[in-house]
Amino acid sequence: MRRTTVLLGLILGVLLSTLPGRSLAQTRGLQSHAEFKRRLEEQQRQLKQKEEEFQRRVQEQQSTIPKLRDQYSDEAYQEALGATAEQWKAIQSKLGRIKSLKDVPCIDISTYAVGASGGYQVGGFTKTSDGGRSTANASGSLSATRGVNSTSDSSTRSGTAGGYGRSFAGGGSTVKVQTPGPVRKQVGDVNLGWQWQRPSLRKSPDKLDEGEQACERLLDALETDKPNPEQIRQQVEALRKARQQRQAELGQARRQLREIVTPEQEAKLILMGYLE
Repeated sequence: MRRTTVLLGLILGVLLSTLPGRSLAQTRGLQSHAEFKRRLEEQQRQLKQKEEEFQRRVQEQQSTIPKLRDQYSDEAYQEALGATAEQWKAIQSKLGRIKSLKDVPCIDISTYAVGASGGYQVGGFTKTSDGGRSTANASGSLSATRGVNSTSDSSTRSGTAGGYGRSFAGGGSTVKVQTPGPVRKQVGDVNLGWQWQRPSLRKSPDKLDEGEQACERLLDALETDKPNPEQIRQQVEALRKARQQRQAELGQARRQLREIVTPEQEAKLILMGYLE
Protein backbone atom coordinates (compact mmCIF):
# COMPACT_ATOMS: atom_id res chain seq x y z
CA MET A 1 0.00 0.00 0.00
CA ARG A 2 2.81 2.34 0.91
CA ARG A 3 4.63 1.53 -2.34
CA THR A 4 1.45 2.29 -4.29
CA THR A 5 1.09 5.63 -2.54
CA VAL A 6 4.69 6.56 -3.30
CA LEU A 7 4.31 5.57 -6.92
CA LEU A 8 1.16 7.63 -7.34
CA GLY A 9 2.93 10.57 -5.72
CA LEU A 10 5.82 10.31 -8.16
CA ILE A 11 3.49 10.18 -11.15
CA LEU A 12 1.53 13.18 -9.89
CA GLY A 13 4.79 15.08 -9.35
CA VAL A 14 5.93 14.37 -12.89
CA LEU A 15 2.60 15.51 -14.31
CA LEU A 16 2.63 18.69 -12.27
CA SER A 17 6.19 19.46 -13.32
CA THR A 18 5.40 19.12 -17.06
CA LEU A 19 2.22 21.17 -17.13
CA PRO A 20 3.87 24.61 -16.61
CA GLY A 21 6.38 23.88 -19.40
CA ARG A 22 3.66 23.03 -21.87
CA SER A 23 1.63 26.10 -20.90
CA LEU A 24 4.70 28.33 -21.29
CA ALA A 25 5.44 26.89 -24.74
CA GLN A 26 1.88 27.46 -25.84
CA THR A 27 2.00 31.02 -24.51
CA ARG A 28 5.26 31.71 -26.32
CA GLY A 29 3.75 30.33 -29.53
CA LEU A 30 0.75 32.61 -29.27
CA GLN A 31 3.01 35.58 -28.55
CA SER A 32 5.19 34.78 -31.57
CA HIS A 33 2.12 34.60 -33.82
CA ALA A 34 0.79 37.88 -32.49
CA GLU A 35 4.18 39.54 -32.95
CA PHE A 36 4.42 38.27 -36.54
CA LYS A 37 0.93 39.56 -37.31
CA ARG A 38 1.76 42.92 -35.75
CA ARG A 39 4.96 43.24 -37.81
CA LEU A 40 3.14 42.25 -40.99
CA GLU A 41 0.45 44.86 -40.37
CA GLU A 42 3.13 47.48 -39.69
CA GLN A 43 4.92 46.64 -42.94
CA GLN A 44 1.65 46.89 -44.84
CA ARG A 45 0.91 50.24 -43.20
CA GLN A 46 4.35 51.57 -44.11
CA LEU A 47 4.02 50.30 -47.68
CA LYS A 48 0.63 51.99 -48.06
CA GLN A 49 2.05 55.18 -46.61
CA LYS A 50 4.93 55.11 -49.12
CA GLU A 51 2.52 54.51 -52.00
CA GLU A 52 0.34 57.42 -50.90
CA GLU A 53 3.41 59.64 -50.58
CA PHE A 54 4.57 58.62 -54.06
CA GLN A 55 1.16 59.41 -55.54
CA ARG A 56 1.13 62.76 -53.77
CA ARG A 57 4.54 63.65 -55.21
CA VAL A 58 3.44 62.59 -58.69
CA GLN A 59 0.35 64.80 -58.46
CA GLU A 60 2.42 67.71 -57.18
CA GLN A 61 4.89 67.27 -60.01
CA GLN A 62 2.12 67.08 -62.59
CA SER A 63 0.70 70.37 -61.35
CA THR A 64 4.10 72.01 -60.87
CA ILE A 65 5.75 71.14 -64.20
CA PRO A 66 3.32 73.13 -66.42
CA LYS A 67 3.64 76.14 -64.11
CA LEU A 68 7.44 75.97 -64.15
CA ARG A 69 7.42 75.56 -67.93
CA ASP A 70 5.17 78.59 -68.37
CA GLN A 71 7.32 80.64 -65.98
CA TYR A 72 10.46 79.57 -67.85
CA SER A 73 8.95 80.48 -71.22
CA ASP A 74 9.69 84.21 -70.91
CA GLU A 75 13.23 83.48 -69.76
CA ALA A 76 13.72 81.14 -72.72
CA TYR A 77 12.54 83.76 -75.25
CA GLN A 78 14.76 86.39 -73.67
CA GLU A 79 17.75 84.04 -73.88
CA ALA A 80 16.97 83.01 -77.47
CA LEU A 81 16.75 86.65 -78.57
CA GLY A 82 19.87 87.62 -76.65
CA ALA A 83 17.97 90.48 -75.00
CA THR A 84 19.10 92.28 -71.89
CA ALA A 85 16.71 92.59 -68.96
CA GLU A 86 15.93 96.18 -69.98
CA GLN A 87 15.32 95.20 -73.62
CA TRP A 88 13.08 92.32 -72.58
CA LYS A 89 10.83 94.63 -70.59
CA ALA A 90 10.08 96.49 -73.82
CA ILE A 91 9.83 93.38 -76.01
CA GLN A 92 7.76 91.11 -73.74
CA SER A 93 4.35 92.78 -73.91
CA LYS A 94 4.57 93.47 -77.65
CA LEU A 95 5.61 89.89 -78.38
CA GLY A 96 2.74 88.61 -76.22
CA ARG A 97 0.32 90.77 -78.21
CA ILE A 98 1.56 89.26 -81.47
CA LYS A 99 1.17 85.74 -80.06
CA SER A 100 -2.46 86.43 -79.16
CA LEU A 101 -3.23 87.84 -82.64
CA LYS A 102 -1.17 85.48 -84.75
CA ASP A 103 -3.62 82.59 -85.24
CA VAL A 104 -6.59 83.08 -87.54
CA PRO A 105 -9.97 82.58 -85.77
CA CYS A 106 -11.27 79.28 -87.10
CA ILE A 107 -12.94 75.99 -86.29
CA ASP A 108 -11.47 72.83 -87.76
CA ILE A 109 -12.14 69.18 -86.90
CA SER A 110 -10.52 66.56 -84.73
CA THR A 111 -10.65 62.84 -85.53
CA TYR A 112 -10.66 60.04 -82.98
CA ALA A 113 -10.43 56.25 -82.80
CA VAL A 114 -11.71 54.31 -79.79
CA GLY A 115 -10.97 50.60 -79.40
CA ALA A 116 -13.04 48.00 -77.60
CA SER A 117 -10.42 47.87 -74.82
CA GLY A 118 -10.93 51.55 -74.07
CA GLY A 119 -7.77 52.82 -75.76
CA TYR A 120 -8.15 55.92 -77.89
CA GLN A 121 -6.25 58.26 -80.18
CA VAL A 122 -7.23 61.80 -81.03
CA GLY A 123 -5.83 64.05 -83.76
CA GLY A 124 -6.76 67.73 -83.69
CA PHE A 125 -6.22 70.23 -86.49
CA THR A 126 -5.73 73.97 -86.16
CA LYS A 127 -5.20 76.65 -88.76
CA THR A 128 -1.91 78.55 -88.73
CA SER A 129 -1.52 82.22 -89.56
CA ASP A 130 -0.37 81.44 -93.10
CA GLY A 131 -3.40 79.24 -93.82
CA GLY A 132 -1.61 75.93 -93.24
CA ARG A 133 -2.68 73.20 -90.85
CA SER A 134 -0.88 71.96 -87.80
CA THR A 135 -1.82 68.82 -85.90
CA ALA A 136 -2.01 67.96 -82.22
CA ASN A 137 -2.24 64.28 -81.33
CA ALA A 138 -3.01 62.44 -78.10
CA SER A 139 -3.50 58.84 -77.06
CA GLY A 140 -4.29 56.93 -73.90
CA SER A 141 -7.01 54.86 -72.30
CA LEU A 142 -10.45 55.66 -70.97
CA SER A 143 -10.80 54.80 -67.29
CA ALA A 144 -14.58 54.96 -67.49
CA THR A 145 -16.59 51.91 -68.58
CA ARG A 146 -19.27 53.96 -70.31
CA GLY A 147 -20.24 52.65 -73.73
CA VAL A 148 -19.86 54.56 -76.99
CA ASN A 149 -23.09 55.80 -78.51
CA SER A 150 -23.54 55.07 -82.18
CA THR A 151 -25.78 58.10 -82.66
CA SER A 152 -25.61 61.65 -81.38
CA ASP A 153 -28.38 63.90 -80.14
CA SER A 154 -29.03 66.53 -82.80
CA SER A 155 -29.73 69.06 -80.07
CA THR A 156 -26.25 68.58 -78.63
CA ARG A 157 -23.67 71.06 -79.82
CA SER A 158 -20.95 69.63 -82.04
CA GLY A 159 -17.86 68.65 -80.15
CA THR A 160 -19.64 67.83 -76.91
CA ALA A 161 -21.52 64.63 -77.80
CA GLY A 162 -20.23 61.60 -75.98
CA GLY A 163 -18.61 63.78 -73.37
CA TYR A 164 -15.26 62.50 -72.10
CA GLY A 165 -13.20 65.61 -71.36
CA ARG A 166 -9.44 65.15 -71.59
CA SER A 167 -6.50 67.56 -71.49
CA PHE A 168 -3.23 66.50 -73.09
CA ALA A 169 0.05 68.34 -72.67
CA GLY A 170 2.78 67.93 -75.24
CA GLY A 171 4.94 69.84 -77.66
CA GLY A 172 4.72 72.96 -75.51
CA SER A 173 0.92 73.19 -75.73
CA THR A 174 -2.18 71.70 -74.17
CA VAL A 175 -5.02 70.42 -76.33
CA LYS A 176 -8.42 69.82 -74.78
CA VAL A 177 -10.57 67.28 -76.56
CA GLN A 178 -13.83 65.43 -76.02
CA THR A 179 -13.62 61.66 -76.46
CA PRO A 180 -15.47 59.86 -77.71
CA GLY A 181 -17.97 61.75 -79.84
CA PRO A 182 -20.55 60.15 -82.11
CA VAL A 183 -19.44 56.97 -83.87
CA ARG A 184 -19.43 57.63 -87.62
CA LYS A 185 -17.62 54.53 -88.87
CA GLN A 186 -16.64 51.13 -87.48
CA VAL A 187 -13.67 49.06 -88.62
CA GLY A 188 -13.60 45.76 -86.73
CA ASP A 189 -13.84 46.63 -83.04
CA VAL A 190 -12.58 50.18 -83.55
CA ASN A 191 -15.03 53.11 -83.52
CA LEU A 192 -14.04 56.09 -85.64
CA GLY A 193 -15.44 59.60 -85.75
CA TRP A 194 -14.78 63.30 -85.99
CA GLN A 195 -16.07 66.44 -84.34
CA TRP A 196 -15.80 70.20 -84.69
CA GLN A 197 -13.10 71.70 -82.50
CA ARG A 198 -15.10 74.61 -81.15
CA PRO A 199 -13.19 77.37 -79.33
CA SER A 200 -15.58 76.82 -76.41
CA LEU A 201 -14.02 73.36 -75.93
CA ARG A 202 -10.71 75.03 -75.12
CA LYS A 203 -11.95 77.94 -73.00
CA SER A 204 -15.08 79.15 -71.26
CA PRO A 205 -17.58 81.09 -73.42
CA ASP A 206 -16.95 84.36 -71.57
CA LYS A 207 -13.25 84.14 -72.54
CA LEU A 208 -13.88 83.93 -76.30
CA ASP A 209 -12.68 86.89 -78.38
CA GLU A 210 -14.72 88.48 -81.16
CA GLY A 211 -13.33 86.21 -83.88
CA GLU A 212 -13.97 83.05 -81.88
CA GLN A 213 -17.51 84.17 -81.10
CA ALA A 214 -18.07 84.78 -84.83
CA CYS A 215 -16.86 81.24 -85.55
CA GLU A 216 -19.25 79.80 -82.99
CA ARG A 217 -22.22 81.76 -84.37
CA LEU A 218 -21.48 80.69 -87.95
CA LEU A 219 -21.23 77.02 -86.97
CA ASP A 220 -24.48 77.31 -85.00
CA ALA A 221 -26.17 78.74 -88.11
CA LEU A 222 -24.83 75.92 -90.28
CA GLU A 223 -25.94 73.20 -87.86
CA THR A 224 -29.60 74.12 -87.58
CA ASP A 225 -32.13 71.69 -89.07
CA LYS A 226 -32.92 74.17 -91.85
CA PRO A 227 -29.97 76.55 -92.34
CA ASN A 228 -31.02 80.08 -93.32
CA PRO A 229 -28.90 81.30 -96.28
CA GLU A 230 -29.26 84.95 -95.29
CA GLN A 231 -28.26 84.26 -91.71
CA ILE A 232 -25.27 82.26 -92.93
CA ARG A 233 -24.24 85.12 -95.23
CA GLN A 234 -24.43 87.58 -92.34
CA GLN A 235 -22.34 85.38 -90.08
CA VAL A 236 -19.76 84.84 -92.83
CA GLU A 237 -19.41 88.60 -93.24
CA ALA A 238 -19.09 89.01 -89.49
CA LEU A 239 -16.31 86.42 -89.40
CA ARG A 240 -14.49 88.04 -92.33
CA LYS A 241 -14.69 91.41 -90.60
CA ALA A 242 -13.33 89.95 -87.36
CA ARG A 243 -10.43 88.34 -89.24
CA GLN A 244 -9.62 91.55 -91.11
CA GLN A 245 -9.65 93.47 -87.84
CA ARG A 246 -7.29 90.95 -86.28
CA GLN A 247 -4.94 91.15 -89.26
CA ALA A 248 -4.88 94.95 -88.96
CA GLU A 249 -4.10 94.73 -85.24
CA LEU A 250 -1.43 92.10 -85.93
CA GLY A 251 0.24 94.36 -88.51
CA GLN A 252 0.30 97.25 -86.06
CA ALA A 253 1.72 95.04 -83.27
CA ARG A 254 4.46 93.80 -85.60
CA ARG A 255 5.43 97.34 -86.59
CA GLN A 256 5.67 98.37 -82.96
CA LEU A 257 7.89 95.38 -82.14
CA ARG A 258 10.13 95.92 -85.16
CA GLU A 259 10.87 99.45 -83.97
CA ILE A 260 12.52 98.33 -80.71
CA VAL A 261 14.53 95.24 -81.69
CA THR A 262 18.03 94.91 -83.10
CA PRO A 263 18.59 93.52 -86.62
CA GLU A 264 19.70 90.19 -85.14
CA GLN A 265 16.63 90.01 -82.92
CA GLU A 266 14.40 90.90 -85.87
CA ALA A 267 15.93 88.07 -87.89
CA LYS A 268 15.24 85.60 -85.08
CA LEU A 269 11.65 86.81 -84.72
CA ILE A 270 11.15 86.43 -88.48
CA LEU A 271 12.57 82.92 -88.19
CA MET A 272 10.03 82.13 -85.45
CA GLY A 273 7.17 83.62 -87.47
CA TYR A 274 6.38 86.56 -85.21
CA LEU A 275 7.63 89.13 -87.74
CA GLU A 276 7.44 89.00 -91.51
